[in-house]
Amino acid sequence: MKEKIKDRYNILGACFFILGVIIILRLANLQIINGQKYDSESQSRLLNERKIAAPRGDILDRNGIPIATNRIGFTVQIVYAGLDSNSLNDMLLRLANLFESCNDEYNRSFNKFITFNPIGFGSSLKNLKEPVERIKSEFGLKPQSTDRLDTPEEAFRYIRENKYKIDKKYTDEEAYKIMTMRYEIRGLNSLNPITLARDVSQETMAKLEEMHRLFPGVTTDTEPIRVYRDSQYAAHILGYIRGINDEEYKRLKDKGYAMNELIGKSGVELAAEEYLRGKDGQRRVEVDTEGRFTEELNSRPAVPGNNVILTIDMKLQKIAEESLERTITSIRNKQGGKTSKNNKGDAFSGAVVALDVNNGEVLAMSSYPTFDPAIFLEGAGNREAQNKITEWNEDNVNTPLVNRAIAAAYPPGSTFKPIVAVAGLEEGVITKGQKIDDPGFIIEEGERLTCLEYRNGTKPHGHGPIDLKEALATSCNIYFYKLGISLGSDNIDKWSKNFGLGEYTGIELGGESKGTRSNQEYHYKQTRNQWGKVLTALSSIGQLYNNYTPLQLANYTATIANGGKKHTPHVIKKIIASDGTVVKEDKPEYTQLPVKAETIQAVKDGMEAVANSTEGTAANVFEDFYRSYNIRVAGKTGTAETNESIYQGKSNNGMFICYAPADNPKIAVAVAVQRGVFGYYAADVARDIMAEYFNLNDDNNVDDIAILDKVIFTR
Repeated sequence: MKEKIKDRYNILGACFFILGVIIILRLANLQIINGQKYDSESQSRLLNERKIAAPRGDILDRNGIPIATNRIGFTVQIVYAGLDSNSLNDMLLRLANLFESCNDEYNRSFNKFITFNPIGFGSSLKNLKEPVERIKSEFGLKPQSTDRLDTPEEAFRYIRENKYKIDKKYTDEEAYKIMTMRYEIRGLNSLNPITLARDVSQETMAKLEEMHRLFPGVTTDTEPIRVYRDSQYAAHILGYIRGINDEEYKRLKDKGYAMNELIGKSGVELAAEEYLRGKDGQRRVEVDTEGRFTEELNSRPAVPGNNVILTIDMKLQKIAEESLERTITSIRNKQGGKTSKNNKGDAFSGAVVALDVNNGEVLAMSSYPTFDPAIFLEGAGNREAQNKITEWNEDNVNTPLVNRAIAAAYPPGSTFKPIVAVAGLEEGVITKGQKIDDPGFIIEEGERLTCLEYRNGTKPHGHGPIDLKEALATSCNIYFYKLGISLGSDNIDKWSKNFGLGEYTGIELGGESKGTRSNQEYHYKQTRNQWGKVLTALSSIGQLYNNYTPLQLANYTATIANGGKKHTPHVIKKIIASDGTVVKEDKPEYTQLPVKAETIQAVKDGMEAVANSTEGTAANVFEDFYRSYNIRVAGKTGTAETNESIYQGKSNNGMFICYAPADNPKIAVAVAVQRGVFGYYAADVARDIMAEYFNLNDDNNVDDIAILDKVIFTR
């Protein structure tokens, strides 16, 4: 009996021993022999995290018309799948060829450093004194003293052979594709996928799914894609988005920005970046050893960006854009224009701003030449789009990317005279009905200062004694020469500053120019020549150093129109979260200027006469507004000399400001046309905007508007 029990214990012990050996061998296999492999697979299966891209907020006009929105697109990503360098290179080349065969673009940031066909330095290196040093830094290269990297070709070879160790079996073109892909996946790991291509076709998605075993680590997903609608009509307001650059990434990475993220670069897309950008969500998923999704463990949904509602009226904006381009073309092509003494046929650019006079809202803002923001959404592989972007960036003459409405400062010419009128009345130098004699010319400090009508022979003895209303209506230089000299430059400068000229308006958009006021402080920074009466006289008619943006001119016009409230212009009306909650709403901000009501009214009377009296310099432009629609417009023309018109034989600038209705102002407009010849030419743009604003373009008014379009300018 004891022997049987002993045998049972021996058998049981042997079983436990064998079981223990099996467990030990299994553990050894798991932890020692294949420990690294299983650990990697375990991490890949349990710790893989996928970003859920948050849609960027929409941008809409004041009436809810979408300008920038989103749609869903397919995205190709990659995670670390344990491939060695040679296998990775081979797979990446297959992937690049797949994209190209389906006409899909993939990220190609590498070409900012090295281009192909021909091999050369990319856009990030073109203006650097030592481009090779930048390449060494970017790619972490440490060449031996015998390795030469002086040329793009040498840098290409070194990166190919030493950085990415690309086999010689590949052609240079194939190697370049691999290098492009390798640069995109720097920092590759098994946790966070790196995006290789956005908005790929369904054909690419189908092939990746069908041949997934040829692309280990390559995964697909969906994400929101930015879409612009009629963006060419609001290019400078809207701005554009583009891939984040190195400097921006360093500055923003702590806020969660990724290396290949799209961010606002200009306009509202930049100004409202913090509101438009949503908060990405995250999915914790289980994947197989090839990085393919198998199961979702948990997730945190993405938070969409906030929607931005603009003050812009897109119907009015479209009219402004089209009218500005049409008017500039018309000025350039006017019959006999190229042989006319005044019109050299060289008008080529300009800007217009329309404001709500009661709250500072920008109703329309146009700058010409312009661009199409949608082109910036195209991938790096779209050669035509990239060439167009390069063309815009390098065009230093037409500068289409510059928002001239806020960034270009123009001599205001006679549109400056209402400021001098305000100063004269407020400082007690003149009264409303006081007359100043215009004999045609005056002599000051040995200089002959003339009236325009005297110079062109229409009034050989000048205007004679005239009051403020007539002086503004006829834009009499002699009146304002004398008034300016009596005022003194300091008083003119004080009131110019009060009305916001030569000062930042505070609009949200970046790139605003401050402009310059024609004062003694600025003068003595330029020259040691003594300031005298002649310089004061020239300043008083908007010449010399006076240079202001169309936005500043529109805002000062609105300030006169509303009785002295200088608003802060703005293009963002409100910001709304995706659930409808109001995140931010801009309320009118203004400074009440210390100007008497009777002063404002006297200047208004003169500006109304400009567009309505017999001798008004813009009477022909707006005569049918009152006769047919009982709407009176108040304005001021300006024909401004510039350095290029004085010294290079170019045409003068055409400037115009106005508001309407004269008796109950609602809208103010400022127009600047570079080399636009005359101020009343620029008034054409304001007329078109006013016609749209007051619904004069309805079908019932077609015949009346046709009459307006046939106006023959005689002034």
